[in-house]
Parts: sequence; structure tokens; C-alpha cells
Amino acid sequence: MQNKQIKKYGFKFRWFGPISFAIHTPGYDLNTTLDAIQYVRNCLPGSQLISDFVSFHVYFSNEHMPEYVPFDEEEALNWPYQCVDENGTLLAPPYMQNRRPMYKVQANLTYPINVGRNIARKAVNTHFIFACDIELFPSLGLIEQFLDMVHRNRSVLALSPNQRPRVYPLPVFEIEENEQVPNDKLELLDLLQKRRAQLFHAKVCASCHKVPGYQRWINRTTPIPDELQLFSMTLRQDTFRHWEPFYISDNKEPVFDERVTWEGQSNKRIQGYAMCLLGYEYHVLHPAFLVHSPGIKNSTRSAVRAKYASEMTRFIKTKIEPEYRVLYGKNKKCIT
Repeated sequence: MQNKQIKKYGFKFRWFGPISFAIHTPGYDLNTTLDAIQYVRNCLPGSQLISDFVSFHVYFSNEHMPEYVPFDEEEALNWPYQCVDENGTLLAPPYMQNRRPMYKVQANLTYPINVGRNIARKAVNTHFIFACDIELFPSLGLIEQFLDMVHRNRSVLALSPNQRPRVYPLPVFEIEENEQVPNDKLELLDLLQKRRAQLFHAKVCASCHKVPGYQRWINRTTPIPDELQLFSMTLRQDTFRHWEPFYISDNKEPVFDERVTWEGQSNKRIQGYAMCLLGYEYHVLHPAFLVHSPGIKNSTRSAVRAKYASEMTRFIKTKIEPEYRVLYGKNKKCIT
């Protein structure tokens, strides 16, 4: 696959495969979203790839319905668009707008991020998936490397019903504002040595994203740079009880709890709790990795978000955790 895409396009892709993209569009935000979808599908140099590989899924609460909703996919794709002005100059993307006029902001809505994650997951048409936030960039060739690894050695999969279920996390990093996203581990190491890159959320919650054997992962060399391998394995317990990994899976893990919002901050940890109760193994990959879009996040907390988080923590402890122990079993080593 790598050789084919290099021959056809002249370079390797970070992600050369289907993308299922869910977008929250309450009220009149749907209009702007449809404008943006048409723009990226028709007005950019890479629009053909977007049309070929990306499926868009819009969602909204019945309490915040748009005034008009396209009847079906064909009607949505016939939504009017304009790429250039009367002088032939490319228009600015509709998504490069001030967020203040957004319906979501004006209506003071929370962001139901887990609803979107589940919609995107249910809409995929591949065996393996990678539930990932849009701001995270994989190292080059991840899809091909993973499928090659599975083809070389089927034992990396849990094929026996007697084996624990497993997923395949990647280390996550963040880089300084003006840096280019690294293509491979050598470029990542260069940024780390220059202190222009660091572990994702290192100043916010380092234990949430540090993979088992992190320093060994950094120091490990690979004879074949493009050859993906399993590096380390752990359960989401003990030292890694707060871990919130991004991972490749077979889409059989529990869905994300839709009662939790982005503002509540624990939106991924609850799924991790369910997976811990079910005994999931986390097999870290090497040398592939993820990098957040440039910019280091500091520990400054929003007072509004802190209020949501406090209320959500209470709800999780008193409501969600007891329910999950009934659904998935009990294990004192598992926490949210």
C-alpha cells in the first residue's frame, strides 16, 4: 500500500483511509457546517481525496433543531457553495469564523462529545478503527504499517475466545506553536531533544497519557523504521489507572457514555473504567505516535469548566460507576 500511494501521489500520507467525521450542529450551526463541508469537498487542492475518503455525520438535540434539515445525503451534497469571488479569488473557508455568533455559544449549550464519537464509530465500514480527536496527527503511514504488522504476525490479535480483549494505543505528544508536525520518530526525537516537544498534557495530567515503558519507548531503535511492532502491554490499573489512551481497536469495546459532556472532562475515562472491568489489555505500538496540533497546553483551568467537572465527578461516582459494576463486573483496581 505504501509503494502504491507513493507512486500515485508522490508521498506517503498520515492517514490514507476512510474517515468517519461527526459534527455537532445545533440550530443554525447546521447551515455553516454544510457550507464548510461543501467547501472542503469542492474548493481545496485535496478536495477529491476528501470526497473519496471522508463521510460527514451531523447531529443535534431535538430541543435545538435547525430550521431546515436536508432530507437525505443527495440533498445535503447539493447544498449550494461558492469557492471563489467575482474576481476568481479563493474565498476564505467558512470554518475560519468567529465562534461567538455560533448557535451553540449563543444558546449556552454543552458539547455532547461522546454522542459524536459513537455516531462516528457506528458509521465506519472497516474492521479496525481508530477513535481519535481531529486535532491529533499520526506519524506517516500508520494504516499501512498496522495492517502490515497484522499480516506478518496474526498473533498480535486476540483471536481465541480465551484471550483477553485488546487494543493498540499510541504515545501522544505536543509541540511548540511554530513547529512542524514530525513525520517519523527521528523527527520527533529531534524536537524532544530541543525541548520543542513534550508528552501530551505534560503540564496538565502527565499520567493520563504516558504509555508504559515511556522512556524505553523513547530510547528504542528500530532496524526497519516503517515496521510497526507491539512494544509493551499493561492493564488500566495501578500506575495506569488514570490513563486515557488513544488506540486502534476492532470496534468491539464499550461505547462512550453519552451522559458525559466535553465540559465535564471525564468523557474518555468512563469508557476506560468499563474496559478495565472487562479486562482489556493495552498493547502499545512502536514507532508510530500521535502529535497534537501545534501549541503547548498549560495547566490553566477554566472556572466554568471546573464547575461542570465537579458536578460530573459526583454524577459518575453516584450514578455511572454503580451501573457499570452491574453491567461489566467488579474490580477494586479499576477507577474512573
